[in-house]
Amino acid sequence: MKKFIVAAIMAALCVFAVAADDVDLTKPATQIRLPDDWNFGKWYDAKWDAYWEIGNNDIKIYKGNDLVISFDGKITNYTVKAGTKGLTISFDCAETNRSYAITKPISLSTDLNLVVDRKDVPSTDPNKHMDVTIKRQK
Repeated sequence: MKKFIVAAIMAALCVFAVAADDVDLTKPATQIRLPDDWNFGKWYDAKWDAYWEIGNNDIKIYKGNDLVISFDGKITNYTVKAGTKGLTISFDCAETNRSYAITKPISLSTDLNLVVDRKDVPSTDPNKHMDVTIKRQK
């Protein structure tokens, strides 16, 4: 039980530290700009067999080694929020016709929760909403 309490306290401290970190919102709304120490890496999306590369200035999607899209300069409604579920980066992209939300849950895991909502299909389409856990790659 002590380990669980210590882990919960550490997770809470991490969230508070992240929430206190400054996000540069002075850039135009089409650019992704996270603090310099947020060079995350790559996560694997098993549902679509794709890699999400999250960096300081861009988020990219790869299929194998082929770049599918770089979101740099292509997004709107970019937000960074800290909440009870963790830290969430969300944005829309007109080029892909989708809304994205990437959440780092409050846990010791390096996995991220990815939610993608398609705007180009009817609400009855089974691919309208995707909610998947993406796994950190080494």
